[in-house]
Amino acid sequence: MKGRHKSLDKHLKNNILWIEGLPEVQKVVLGISEACRHKYPAGHIRFKMDVEGGIKVNAYSGIGVTDIFIKINPISKRDYIKEMIAKRFQT
Repeated sequence: MKGRHKSLDKHLKNNILWIEGLPEVQKVVLGISEACRHKYPAGHIRFKMDVEGGIKVNAYSGIGVTDIFIKINPISKRDYIKEMIAKRFQT
């Protein structure tokens, strides 16, 4: 995990490590974490948008939501990574 923020909820840590273990994922950068209520179970990761060089996802913990950037190389595997995330975190 890269970025200014490195602390994660225990439910999210295993799921982020799973994403980092995918061969197409070059880097996972943690963004701002915001305390709020949400409808997703702790540890859930949900696709947010395509950005240059990768994708952005929301990671839901028991405390709130964390913004995460996933750098993908080669970028042609972006849809594959989105499918893997959707398959693992179905709601």
